[in-house]
Amino acid sequence: MAENKITFSAAVASVKTLVDGGIRIVFDLPEDAIKEAAALMQCKRDGIPLRVEVMADDAGAGY
Repeated sequence: MAENKITFSAAVASVKTLVDGGIRIVFDLPEDAIKEAAALMQCKRDGIPLRVEVMADDAGAGY
């Protein structure tokens, strides 16, 4: 099975606790991440659950 990845640099814009105890995290992406944002939107439309892995991005440090 091929591994499907959506990879991009981002900054955490906000972290909120919801009334039901869930957590909502919002990321700001750079303006050149249009394809990545479109892929995430398609996942939302298709109801595809995601596994998210986050690491520091030294290359995107200026973002």
